[in-house]
Amino acid sequence: MFIFYVIALYTLQFFVYKLPGGKSSHHLLPTAATDWSAAADIDAQQQPIHSTMNIYIGSQNKPNTNIVAYSNYPPHFKFELPMSPGKGVIMAEDNNKGFWLVHTA
Repeated sequence: MFIFYVIALYTLQFFVYKLPGGKSSHHLLPTAATDWSAAADIDAQQQPIHSTMNIYIGSQNKPNTNIVAYSNYPPHFKFELPMSPGKGVIMAEDNNKGFWLVHTA
């Protein structure tokens, strides 16, 4: 199970739930009713994670952008830890624009 939580100043907050080993996922947006929406391909451009990350990847303002990616696993770590791993990306641009993507398993 993977859960992504994004706090974005660009867009709305959202949750994404994805099972390991596949590309299908479900997301919950604050504008939706009470149900999760199915997404056949998490990599599709209209999906929340792709469109949020594309804000940085497609930006022409990269020299004025700060981005930090973090993980509680050291590089090349090969053993399972008894706790949930925490990973994420924090990105900030000029004019108080940015996002924080949190990934847990």
